[in-house]
Amino acid sequence: MDRAFKGPTVFKDESKLSVEYVPPRLPHRDRELQTLIQTFKAVVESPGSIAPKALIRGPLGTGKTALAKRFGMDFEAYASGKGVNLKFIHVNCREEGSFYSILRKIATSHFGMKIPGRGYSAEELLSMLSETLDSQNVFLLLALDEVEILIRREGSDPLFNLTRIGEARPPEAPRRIALITIFREPEADEALRLLDRSTLSTLGHNIIRLSKYTSSQLREILEYRVEEAFKEDTVLPETIELVADIAGEYGDARLAIELIWLAGKHADLEQSNKVLPEHVRAAQVKITPTIRRETIDYLSLHEKILLLSLARTLEACESAYVPFGEVEREYQAACEEFGETPRKHTQLWKYVKSMSLSGIIQAKSSGKGFKGKTTLLGLPAPTRMLREELEKILASKTEPS
Repeated sequence: MDRAFKGPTVFKDESKLSVEYVPPRLPHRDRELQTLIQTFKAVVESPGSIAPKALIRGPLGTGKTALAKRFGMDFEAYASGKGVNLKFIHVNCREEGSFYSILRKIATSHFGMKIPGRGYSAEELLSMLSETLDSQNVFLLLALDEVEILIRREGSDPLFNLTRIGEARPPEAPRRIALITIFREPEADEALRLLDRSTLSTLGHNIIRLSKYTSSQLREILEYRVEEAFKEDTVLPETIELVADIAGEYGDARLAIELIWLAGKHADLEQSNKVLPEHVRAAQVKITPTIRRETIDYLSLHEKILLLSLARTLEACESAYVPFGEVEREYQAACEEFGETPRKHTQLWKYVKSMSLSGIIQAKSSGKGFKGKTTLLGLPAPTRMLREELEKILASKTEPS
């Protein structure tokens, strides 16, 4: 066990790939950060004059939580430098369960409030928290994450009370609670429909919509995270490219980061000093398996031979992708090996398109580094595992009925 703990690793700081980590910089979210700054700057420039609100919405893996946390942490530091006592608090509504639990956690964990044993309503607890903010002269920037969960459970009341608490105070009393609500798509529209018109109006019109990342954007994000988390020159450029392409189908940065982390773990397991595309394929099988035995069984004989040829070609060169022409040459040799007459190029191209649409193989156009334009092929599974499985099947020339 000591040897396992002391073994070589490709990681420099594995924590930089954790879900909880918020990097100093968020590539491709500068515009959204600027929007938040413009929305909330009055909290520092004119403390207590207004309590701004913003709504962030977007699909899984688009950086909603990271955006809110990065802004909140930086804004708290900025406010402190300007002499404004502002506290940023992020709460996940799924984890806390109820509005009362959210308020109790804020009150006890962040403001040292002693909540008596007798029961209080959420409204009473919110009033007590407001009084504490006054007594400590604190302004609160509260981010409620996955707020659609809270709305489903308790309707409009929590958000209505949070957004209207300032209006119930005397006109001269400072507005101390600014709010960021974070909604996940596609649940956002359904949750917002559950809110009454009055609550919807109090949320304001500062809506930030986060789009899915493109593969090229994910590549930049990965390059940044790899620099933070991995030792220098341990992750190959083609490894990053493959992860970006896989996660790019979903536009999901969280998936991309999880894939590169798992690929690094596979590299450590094999005591490799490089994170290779093959390690990514092994990681992908754990997260999004796309090639199963029943999928292979459904393929025609020559589709299986072509798939085997792709696996062999990739395994031999340790690349993320290989040109279709190289796979076709390997296919010719494999047909001779199994005593089959090779299919024509046009038919092979039909196989490629069919298996690509099914997610069995990955196909894309070539970019820089290739003469002319060609189709590059890759696999969403470990090449050795797939090669061995196909060689067993083809040894008996199994053909679907």
